[in-house]
Amino acid sequence: MSDALCSRRQKQVVHSGSAPSSESVDLDCVIVEILSRLPAKSLLRFRCVCKAWRALISDPYFIRKHLSRINTKSSTSYSLLLKEQIFRSAEYEEILKSLSHDGPLPSRRLDFPVLDRLVCISNIRIVGSCNGLICLVVDINAENFLTFMLWNPCTGECQVLPQPPVHASRGRFFGFGYDSITDDYKVILGSYKPGYSSVENVEFVVAVFMLKRGSWRKLERLNRYFWVSCEGCLVNEALHWVLEEVEDGWLIASKMVSFDLAEEKFHEIPFPYPPNPNDRLGFTAQVGILNNCLALEFMTMGDRGGWNLKMWVLKDYGVKGSWTEVTSIPSEVVDDEYTCMACISDNGEILMQLDVAGPLALYNPKEKTYKTLMGYGGYWYETATYIETLVSPLTGSTDAVM
Repeated sequence: MSDALCSRRQKQVVHSGSAPSSESVDLDCVIVEILSRLPAKSLLRFRCVCKAWRALISDPYFIRKHLSRINTKSSTSYSLLLKEQIFRSAEYEEILKSLSHDGPLPSRRLDFPVLDRLVCISNIRIVGSCNGLICLVVDINAENFLTFMLWNPCTGECQVLPQPPVHASRGRFFGFGYDSITDDYKVILGSYKPGYSSVENVEFVVAVFMLKRGSWRKLERLNRYFWVSCEGCLVNEALHWVLEEVEDGWLIASKMVSFDLAEEKFHEIPFPYPPNPNDRLGFTAQVGILNNCLALEFMTMGDRGGWNLKMWVLKDYGVKGSWTEVTSIPSEVVDDEYTCMACISDNGEILMQLDVAGPLALYNPKEKTYKTLMGYGGYWYETATYIETLVSPLTGSTDAVM
């Protein structure tokens, strides 16, 4: 069979799931079905078996089929990215095994591409994770320009993006996600327009990078002031931030703002319940994701100090009445000033990060206890969940992995 014919039949089999009745093509179909169900790390090794397998595993249709096979509804499909002075990865199943005994959290070092000898890992922030791609931002430029990059920790591929067309002042925010309408990955950057200092009527500039086009473009300017957390949380192909507005000179967390990646428009989403006005000076909120659902953390100051933490999940996206409180942690249990959700296990235990740069801990809502997972010093500055895929950061799922 010629390479061209083989390639066409592979695409036909992978794309449509059917093929003309012939023994050779039926065998190709079986091979595709088997290989598409294997872990990405195994497939990377199997590229060395023969040229045909290398071509198949590198085929864009196969990469897309393999991605569709991953069970993103199960927490066991995810790995945890840990950023300290290096990048590490901890698989969910290994995390569960470590819970039965004391000791370091099992993790492996990731080969992170060297951008520049002057780039320190501490200057790199995690923007977001989507379909196995990690979006990172490097903040080292004195001219307030940011450098974004896309990285697949599984394949080791990376791409440094061109400089965005806007300055990145202290009011910046960003996000990363996938738009299925255009089959494209997008990076969002929002920032104050230079020259403005008043908190009222501040003009924001928003730019979008599209991976297929390989370029940035500016969106319409926003003439209404708002303040959101830096990194957006991706749920249902929309990015979400907690929105804070000015009230009596204070920034008050009042609702969420979402950015639809297909429409490229902002929308406001109300909180599941209004915060107590007496708690406003000691009230913070943070958006997150738990089991593929939009989640919110609400923290209020406890009577004896510390923070009371409540976690809510939007089980049916877009339906306000589907907000459900999943756990409530009193201040006497977790008294750190800041708590960041990482993920929640199938049995209800919650993996979280204590303090801004603190250790990981596992909270048991039934026993109302938490266990610190020390491992490798026990301190990670940032975490993110991701899945191991063959998706390329060069042109998304349509590019071959070579």
